Amino acid sequence: MAMDSVKLPDKVSPITTFIADLPDDLIPQPHDSPSGPGPASRRLVIVGDVHGARRSLEVLLDKVGFDRAKGDHLILVGDLVNKGPDSPGVIDLAIKLGASAVRGNHDNAVLVAASAIQAAKLDSASVGTALRNPSTPSSSSVIDPEKLSEKPQEDGKPDAEVKAPSTSTITAATLSNHQIDWLASLPLILRIKLAPSPQSSLGNVVVVHAGLVPGIPLEEQNPHAIMHMRSLDMSGDTVVPAEAGGNEGWAAAWDRSLNNLGAGETPTTVVFGHDAKRGLQLGKYTIGLDSACVYGKELSALLIETTEKGIEHRIVQVPCADPAVTPKK
Repeated sequence: MAMDSVKLPDKVSPITTFIADLPDDLIPQPHDSPSGPGPASRRLVIVGDVHGARRSLEVLLDKVGFDRAKGDHLILVGDLVNKGPDSPGVIDLAIKLGASAVRGNHDNAVLVAASAIQAAKLDSASVGTALRNPSTPSSSSVIDPEKLSEKPQEDGKPDAEVKAPSTSTITAATLSNHQIDWLASLPLILRIKLAPSPQSSLGNVVVVHAGLVPGIPLEEQNPHAIMHMRSLDMSGDTVVPAEAGGNEGWAAAWDRSLNNLGAGETPTTVVFGHDAKRGLQLGKYTIGLDSACVYGKELSALLIETTEKGIEHRIVQVPCADPAVTPKK
């Protein structure tokens, strides 16, 4: 059965960088490396979907003793924004800490909304008023429905049904131009070339938000699928990425595809998020870090560090420290 990376429906905001490589000076090195282990710490802290839960992110970083001055580097697997209480704060913290990140589907939706706001010259201040004023009876009383309706007007006639602004529109209106630009600069794929280590089974590491189709080169992966897929649809002659979780998880197929590596071949471990329903996933060559923090569960991180034994990795979790959101049914 052939693997494919077909185009899926939905808008993808313009991509500045499709694939980025983490600089070598941020990657942990074994103690016996010719270049030395680097700073005393130099750890990678790869964190699952934060979704505006800044306090939870701060608690997790406190738990691992994150210290940028000692060489620690934060990487976020996407979906920094939406759902939680402080999307701007999460972006500000990421920028402050010099974090790397990849674009998630919610980040992309906010970028699309930001472009729509700019194109229509909408008054973002009115959206902000709805968020800041809890006494407001409804958002429609302070937001111009003709401007923020997601349904375009035809022939100058008002919509038959007024729609409230989407979550992504509201989030986009709370972000500064600098925050939007930073979000837009994120790659879809982040490659991390770890040094070989007998203590680590990771091999090379690739960070994406949702997933990858096995057997397809990184350069040929579909942008929408990278941000949205959860499963693989094998019902036809070609295997295609699927958003629904009812099919086989793509991670299981990825693990299976690497079972027969030849001698000397280096595996590629994919670190991802997006799939809160499946929760923390620890496959042989896949690590899923979305443990549904925004829904009141845990925020998870993959910690990659140098020890006397070489490069090692472990999972660290903290309970959500932000108000929980009720999942949509």
